[in-house]
Amino acid sequence: MFPHPPVIYFPRLAGCPWHRVLLSLLLVLPLGAKDEAEREWDNVARLRREAGRPARPQPVDPVPADRAEAERRRREQEEGSRRFRAVARAARDFAARHASHPRAVDAAKVAIIADLEGILPRDGRHAADARSAAEAFRRNPRHPAAARAEVALVLEQREISRRTLGHPWHTQPVLAEQMLDRLRGEFGDQPELWQAGLTLAEAAGCDAGREAAHRVYQAPGAAPGLRAAARQVLERYALVREPLAFTLTPAGGRPTALERLAPERTVLCLYDAERQPLGPPGLHALAERPPSRVGWIYVAVGRPAPIPKGARVRPRPNGVLCLEPAGWRSPVVSTLRINQLPYAFVLDERQRVSGYGRLSEIPALLAGIGRPILP
Repeated sequence: MFPHPPVIYFPRLAGCPWHRVLLSLLLVLPLGAKDEAEREWDNVARLRREAGRPARPQPVDPVPADRAEAERRRREQEEGSRRFRAVARAARDFAARHASHPRAVDAAKVAIIADLEGILPRDGRHAADARSAAEAFRRNPRHPAAARAEVALVLEQREISRRTLGHPWHTQPVLAEQMLDRLRGEFGDQPELWQAGLTLAEAAGCDAGREAAHRVYQAPGAAPGLRAAARQVLERYALVREPLAFTLTPAGGRPTALERLAPERTVLCLYDAERQPLGPPGLHALAERPPSRVGWIYVAVGRPAPIPKGARVRPRPNGVLCLEPAGWRSPVVSTLRINQLPYAFVLDERQRVSGYGRLSEIPALLAGIGRPILP
């Protein structure tokens, strides 16, 4: 006869009902006791994190600052595509192997979105297959409306970019607002749509950004965090036509009132000193042909990183360099209500804000295109 296995005795469980004993034993099971499906889903989640799509994407300037920046973006796009396609393969495998699992629909959604995110400009076959799968998922009434809305949103964002020769969807406010209205009519009040509305509000110019932010701020279905961020955009727009009154510290100088630094029409250009130690990018064309009767103030936000050996400062119009070592805690940054760098404000001779936007938009802001007209 085989000997009985040893009995493990837990004194603290003596006298407990049997279901409490069983629950206690389950709670001390090792993490390795996860079933195969959960381990595979954990792998999908890990790949998604490594692919690097942020929960709240920050708008970026659609115009590369120079050839080096364009090449860096191309390499990042190719690497991002490779990672997203790996996510898509893992998620598709999960959905196929575990069709009855509660996460099967989520896996199918993740695979489709990752395939859309993995589209490269010259890969027509992959793009066609990804769009076809996305359309089929979008129109399948058996899937939850929230999942269908998320897929449709990425699909439509990609379509706007394709129609505008690769420009990010959030730089096309008219097309973007039409898209969001259409998706709300199709899927109702979905959180992903309000998140996209906030991205548009933060990326668009003065008037378009204010309108998009106003929608998010007044939406009952928008999360409190989104409404707070939308309020920040509205507070930035409230600066338009108002004079700015704060002090800046020129490099090697003392704190000086803005009105003394900007007695004429001025571009106030803020940039990340740590990430951009060579100065604000993308101003070489303006350096070659600087606008007449326009002053320039450059504000280095944060503590400057060391300049790489042999590197040259980026060309830019002559101006005053000021330092804000407090970074995002700087009172200047707080006053201007910005949440991205680099960023520019155009001031008139009375230090009133006449417009703001990305650095590539400075010529249009100076020309009065896409900004409010001052009285």
